This record gives sequence, C-alpha cells and structure tokens, in this order.
Amino acid sequence: MKTFIKIALIALLWVTIINRGELGSWDTSARLDMAHAWWTGTEEVDPTFHPKNRLDGSDIVVGVGGKRYVAYEVGQSFLMLPGDWLGTQLHQFFPTVSPTKLRSTVVSYLIFIPLNVAAVVSCFWLLRLLGFGEGISGLTTIAWLLCTTVFLYAQEHQQNNQVLLFVIIGYASVLAYINRGKPYFAVCSGLAISAALLMRSTSIIHVLTVILFLIGCVAYQSRNQLTVLSAVGLWIVGFLPLGLLGRVFDYIRYGSFWTIGQSFAIKQITTDPMYSGFPELPANYPFLNPPYVGILGVLISPAKSIFLYDPLLLPCLVVGIVYWKKFSPYIQWYLVTGLLNLALFIILTSRLVMWGGDWAWGARYHVTSVHLLLIPLIATFIQRMISGKGFIVWIMRGILATALTVQIASVTMYYGTEISQVKFLPQDLAADVHSDQFRLGQRFINIMCHFNRSFSKQCTEDVPILPFRNSKIFLFVWRVLLAFAIGTTARFVYTTWPKARKTWISHV
Repeated sequence: MKTFIKIALIALLWVTIINRGELGSWDTSARLDMAHAWWTGTEEVDPTFHPKNRLDGSDIVVGVGGKRYVAYEVGQSFLMLPGDWLGTQLHQFFPTVSPTKLRSTVVSYLIFIPLNVAAVVSCFWLLRLLGFGEGISGLTTIAWLLCTTVFLYAQEHQQNNQVLLFVIIGYASVLAYINRGKPYFAVCSGLAISAALLMRSTSIIHVLTVILFLIGCVAYQSRNQLTVLSAVGLWIVGFLPLGLLGRVFDYIRYGSFWTIGQSFAIKQITTDPMYSGFPELPANYPFLNPPYVGILGVLISPAKSIFLYDPLLLPCLVVGIVYWKKFSPYIQWYLVTGLLNLALFIILTSRLVMWGGDWAWGARYHVTSVHLLLIPLIATFIQRMISGKGFIVWIMRGILATALTVQIASVTMYYGTEISQVKFLPQDLAADVHSDQFRLGQRFINIMCHFNRSFSKQCTEDVPILPFRNSKIFLFVWRVLLAFAIGTTARFVYTTWPKARKTWISHV
C-alpha cells in the first residue's frame, strides 16, 4: 500500500504539472458540448452552423426527428458530464470568465487528472498480478508514465488514456479472477471493456483480445471446458449493461440499434443538404489508401512511426524475445494478445485517409496498443538493467534517458505545433498530414527557437511553452509543484532501486 500511495502521488504531481487547463482537440470540445446539451436540454450542434467545405463538420449528422447530433461515441461525454455541471454552477461566482472556458478548465483538472492517475495505478496493479515484484512494479509504472506517450495523452484529453484505463482494468481483473477465484472479478473485466467500447467503437478489438486473454488464462489454469464457459458467461454478464446502453443511445440518436455515429456520418457526408454545392468526395471516402500506406506509415514514417514516438518499444521487444522462455504463461499470453491487438488496429486503420490520427502527436489510433504491450516489457527491461553490469547496462540507461527526453519534449508545447507550421494541401486527401514531416525533430527545433530565435531558419513564430501561463502566482505554484515532483520521483527511484535489485537477484 505504501508503494501504491507513492505512485499515486507522483502521478498526481506530474499529471497536474503538464495539464494545460483546457481540452485541446476539437473532438474533445465537441464531446463536452454533447454532455452540456444532455443536462441543459440544449442543442449539441449550433443551429446556425454552416460548413465551409464538405469535410467541415463532417461529424455532424441529422438523426431521429431531423435533429442534428455530433456523431461521436458517448463514453467520454458521460465522464465529463459532472465536471461540466460543476463548471456551469461555478460561473455565477466567476462571471467575467467565459462559461465555455470555465467548464473546460474544471473538466480538465477535476475529471481528467483523476482518470489519468487511475490509469497509472492500474498499471501498477496489473504488474503485480502478472507476478512482478513490488519494487520492479513501482519503477516500471513511473517509467511507463514518464517515458512513453502515456505522458503526452495525460496532457491532451483525447480518449486514449481513458480507453487505456478501462482496458488495463479489463486485463487486470482477468488475472485477479484467476488468482483469487472470485466471480465478480470476471464480471468487472467485462464491465471495464464495455466502458472502453462506450468510449470508442474501435475498442471492439480490445473486446476480442481481452476475452481471448480470459479464455487462454482460464483454460491454462483449469483445463476444463465448463470452467472456461462459466468464466466467459460471467464476463458477458459484466459486459452487457454498458454494451447494451451504447446500442440504446445510438438507436435513440440515429434510429438504428446497429448503427454507430461514425458510419452514420460517412453515409450522410454525401447526402446531407448542408453540403450541397461543395465538390463531391471520392466514392470510397475515407478508405482512400492502399493498405501498405497505413501499415508502413505507422511503422516507419517520420511523422507517425510508433518506434520514434515510443523509443522504448523496439529495445523492449528485443528484451522480450530474449527473455521469452523465462516469462510465465500468463505474461506470454498477455504479450500474444497484445501483439494481436496492435496488428488488428494497424490493419483496421491502414486504408483510412487519416490512418495516423490526423493532427495528433504520434499514431493516436495505435499508441494505446503500444502502451498495453509495453507494461510487462518495460518491467523486464528494468529488471535486466538493474541486475546487470557493464556496457549493455549503460546502453539501456541511455535508451531510458532518450525516451524520457522525447516525452518531456512532447508535453513542452501544444501537440499540434509542428503540423500547423506546414501548409495544407486540402485537395490531396490521401496525404495524411504530411507523413514525411519529421515532427519529432521539428519539436526540438521549436524548443530551441523559443530560447534563441536565431537557432534555425525554421523558427517561424514564438510558440507558447510549458507552463503556458505567465501569472506570477501560477508560475510560483507551478515551480513548487515541479520541484516537489522531481524530488519525490528521484527519492522513490533512489530508495526503490536497491530493494528491487536485491529482490530480483534473489528471485533469479
């Protein structure tokens, strides 16, 4: 429990420090508008909205009764609803502040910070259930937060870290069910995965891989078909309430039990009178690319490669291959389902015009799979690093330091800074936000340009840098929190490292 509390505190400090106090992306703001409309009885979409082209407002649809809806999943809106209500009530005490800005700030701090902390401590729980020692699990959890793109998506409130939270709980609950035999853990797993599906419809892939993980673990433990069927039945009992709720909401909004908002929007983008007069889109929009474009783009493109934005992934995969035979069957099966999860997401998005997640930092549709895969792999990487000696250990420390540097750079500026520096070519629908742009390298240039405008010819503007605000009181509090976060993290690593090394050597 001591380690658990320390990890929660460290996560709270770092997530608070990087929080910009706003929602960031347009789609998150649109989901907040959805939540606001539900409890106030207002419209989700501004009745005076007029698109500027056929892609402008492409996620707005005409639903049941001719009412316009934002065609997004409802899960994130549900999570933001309490914060939206509170922000609205607080406006009477801060009448000079824009009500929209106040609502966004309250949601950013009071909803997303706790959710991100919950994702971090869930990682620790999963590691312990996978059989890693307390010290290794603690060090891994901190590295997972600070040295992967989990850090960036704790700052940018897109759906990634909320989906990640629910999927981790889904996997961890399966292992808790295996270890303790309590049926409610299997039910909890199904409930958590249905929450992920409510957040994002593509989480159907998480549904598949988690239930495969459940079947494999129970089959390995019991070798009994009835026991496996019983576990799957319990899992389905947990899955059904939110799974059905999502279908009911879509039926109320779009008039079909089996229609999801995104597919409904694709159908209407060519038929909605709102877009009359605009040039037509290709018949197969948004599936315009041959599959290799999205597959290779996610793997090796300068703008979106998962190996660039998560530098720990490749060396951790190598370590995983080397230590494969030493893994428990549960870790092996977790990694198999994790690789399947990543492969399915790559295939699913490979033909999309925006296969990498448009303006997002890194390959937004795929990083959750990477985060899941890295959990036991980083633990193994750290085990090897703290127990070894010589040149290889220094290389591993260098890799860890590089990953930390990349993630700190990612939160230093607004995630869309680099793409905004490139002139768009809207007629080239398959370009996918200039996949040849080395956005990570440009980020380091932009950081240097902030301090020295003569550093590069690519210095185009003075881009705001963390902490993004100039108020003297805010800066003082922020600097105190930063010092506290660095000190607390350093002390945790310093005190935990020797214990973890001793425990690992004894285990070996």
